[in-house]
Amino acid sequence: MIKQIFKNSKNILPYIGLSILTGVFSAILVTGFKLAAEFIIHSSVSLYNFVRSNHIYIPIMIVIAAIIGYISSCILKICHSCRGGGIPTSIAALRGIITFKWFISIIVLPISALLTFFCGIPLGTEGPCVQMGTAVGDGVAKCFGGKRNQGWRRYLMTGGATAGFSIATSSPITSIIFSIEELHKRFSPILVIGASISVASAQITVKFLSLFGINTNRLFDIPNLPSISGKSLFIPLITGIICGVASLIFTLLYHYIDEFIHFINKKIPIKLIFPILFSIVALTGFFISDATGTGHSLVEKLLHTQSLWYTLILLFVIRTVCTMIANTSGVTGGLFLPTLAFGAILGSLCATVIINLNLINSESYMLIVILGISAFLGATSRIPITACVFAIEALGGINNVLPIIVSTVVAYLIVEFSGLEDFTDSVINAKIRSINKGKEPESKILSLTVKPDSFAIGKKISEILWPVSCSVISFKRSRKSADNSLIEVGDMITICYQINDSTAINDELTILVGEQS
Repeated sequence: MIKQIFKNSKNILPYIGLSILTGVFSAILVTGFKLAAEFIIHSSVSLYNFVRSNHIYIPIMIVIAAIIGYISSCILKICHSCRGGGIPTSIAALRGIITFKWFISIIVLPISALLTFFCGIPLGTEGPCVQMGTAVGDGVAKCFGGKRNQGWRRYLMTGGATAGFSIATSSPITSIIFSIEELHKRFSPILVIGASISVASAQITVKFLSLFGINTNRLFDIPNLPSISGKSLFIPLITGIICGVASLIFTLLYHYIDEFIHFINKKIPIKLIFPILFSIVALTGFFISDATGTGHSLVEKLLHTQSLWYTLILLFVIRTVCTMIANTSGVTGGLFLPTLAFGAILGSLCATVIINLNLINSESYMLIVILGISAFLGATSRIPITACVFAIEALGGINNVLPIIVSTVVAYLIVEFSGLEDFTDSVINAKIRSINKGKEPESKILSLTVKPDSFAIGKKISEILWPVSCSVISFKRSRKSADNSLIEVGDMITICYQINDSTAINDELTILVGEQS
């Protein structure tokens, strides 16, 4: 397999070089954004604490939040793709579902996200990091790829997204699994090689920047936990069941809130919705500090401190409603960190109940919280492998691989057997509906002849990232070949596709197989 990929070195070498550039530029941009986000979040916490000590400033706080909300709505008018979750937006762009303006995104996205974090909207930093990496990959392809290498564009965007995720979460191995299981939901050696190169170059760049004192904090710094005994395996089973059921409720609630916000958007302009939302979140943050923010500090707190069970349930409900309304309204921010926070709340709830029933000692509290994080993440986003690897790599779960797998798989199976659409796809579909505004897609069948020097030559049908909703329905050889699996000049490829923008798909097909007569 690897031999076939590197058979045409003239074709693959530019991809390797461009993947390295993508990783380096993504690391620089995302590191700068993370530093800015850390400063903004710290400033936001300090201001909230100041207002809590000086109640006279509450009206001023609400007015400022409303003004920031209005500014944010105006900024997002410039770049519609910067609205909502960064990871779903990147997935939609990588799969060719939506258009992606890379340069505007790099400018608008950080500004909009920082405004979100300053007001304490419960959305995360990792989404913008992934989307900025995706934009960098697009920019590298267009600025350095030349016409001949434009076929690598979505591969490089994948590399940028993976590099951004690896820096945001401090988990390079998880990020590569993430690119397969979440970004494309398919395995391709070419994709994995490009993503791995981008991640490696990004991590090297981060290490190089640290030599000059430019450091960002790890997402979590958790020591390896002691393993639990075999007779305690009922704990991950219980945790998985609770997280699976909670994930079902969570996904269903998202559908209802999305429908509600979609109805509200028809009645009230976004320039009015944002100020109201930002003001409500600011007021909520004043009374309940853990109900706002990215969720990172909440996870850190729950990993080390037990809370009352009714407090955890209240916190879960408030954060869920605020996060979903913010996301469906189009506020810039990620959903990965909030999902981890929800998992931590559920894990802490399970641990509190189990410990109070004397079924296990308190030393296992942190592990159960981690089981909750892994189980809820794997079930909600339908990425069980990514969730398990993340728990092992980033949450110190190396000594508890079996409990992590059990809790995650149990939660995943509960949601999978329910037949519900997964949460990420729900967010993507809501975004597509918002962009297309009710336009019906058109269906077409095209027969394409592979032209000389086209991108597809020397590759398998399965290795090419075809445009969205595009299915290859027949493949006819122009002549006998030693390797019938590889595309050659003159081969006839018939495709069927269904899409709103036929111009965009025709341009992409021209890049892949050449200009058709």
